[in-house]
Amino acid sequence: MSAVMELRSQLQDEFVKKHNVKLGFMSFFVKACVSAMQDQPVINAVIDGKDIVYRDFIDISVAVATPKGLLVPVLRNCETLNFADIEKELLNLAKKGKDNKITPDDMNGGTFTISNGGVFGSLMGTPIVNPP
Repeated sequence: MSAVMELRSQLQDEFVKKHNVKLGFMSFFVKACVSAMQDQPVINAVIDGKDIVYRDFIDISVAVATPKGLLVPVLRNCETLNFADIEKELLNLAKKGKDNKITPDDMNGGTFTISNGGVFGSLMGTPIVNPP
C-alpha cells in the first residue's frame, strides 16, 4: 500500500483538476481485482449445477454508507472502467446511498465483492458470502 499511497499523493491534484473527482483507494482495489480476474477467470466464475460458467464481464459490489446502514451496490462492467470512471461511479453510488435512492437493481448481480470497513476505522471484519 505504500506505493499506492505515494502515487495517489503525487497524482491527487492533477487528477482532481482533470476529472473533478478525488482519487481514492477503492479504485486501486477495483483495478487490482479486475486484473486478477482477467488473469485467473475462475475467480469471476460461478458454479451452475455441474458446470463452471465463466463470465465475460466483471461487476464488483462495494459497500456504501446510507442513513440506514451499509448497502452493497454494484459497479457494472469494471473491466471497461478507468480510475476516473470508477471514482465517479463510486461517488454517484455514495450520493444515491446518502439520499436513500439505492434500489434492489443497484445491488443485484455482483460477481465479486470488496469489503471496506476502513471507512469506519475498522481493522478487522467478518465478510459474509451469500450463495451461490
